[in-house]
Amino acid sequence: MNGSNNKQILEALLIATDVPLPEQKIIAITQLSPDKIKLFVDELNAEYRSSGRAFEIKEIAGGYQIYTLPAFALWVGALHDKKSKLSKAALETIAIVAYHQPITRPEIEKLRGVDSSGVIDTLIQKGLIKTCGRLPVPGRPIKYGTTKEFLRYFGIKDISDLPREEDFGARVALETSLETSAEPEPADESNNGDEPVEESVDDRAIEPPAGDGDESDNDDDLEDM
Repeated sequence: MNGSNNKQILEALLIATDVPLPEQKIIAITQLSPDKIKLFVDELNAEYRSSGRAFEIKEIAGGYQIYTLPAFALWVGALHDKKSKLSKAALETIAIVAYHQPITRPEIEKLRGVDSSGVIDTLIQKGLIKTCGRLPVPGRPIKYGTTKEFLRYFGIKDISDLPREEDFGARVALETSLETSAEPEPADESNNGDEPVEESVDDRAIEPPAGDGDESDNDDDLEDM
């Protein structure tokens, strides 16, 4: 491999993937060292910032991926299927799972105060949570934990990088309250096209669409993050 274009090769790999590209996969393809990969990522991000690009490379869920900047969330979000967004109940539930995992459904429902079986099934289908064994107590309730897709969805490097629980809770509340305000405002028909219509840009981090996931529903299958 020509050493002069290693950075461009790394950039091409990141452009070609729509999921976080694991460091080990990059090493296997490029023969670059982890230090070189980190250096090239930093250099590329510096170039993107200096040239005013609308994206950056982030270390997410054990790999690297190109993300659009939060300032462009309004427009990029318009591309995504509305059905891929999480409801308030789903956001509340996944926050509880993230900070209290492994956790059972009765424990989740005790914290939420409502039945959560349906929303748990939805989060499993989206690949955001998974089953991770059973508690050794009567009834052997299933335990739940988050997945790598959860890390990718929320733009987190690994579970240790989660913010404080109260901060994440505030983010969940913000996501919910801005659900409708993030929609592009329709043009003012009384404007007659003479004046441009101003639109506000929300500064939330863009949420990648949740993947379908292929998480196993095997109750006794203990999976590592």
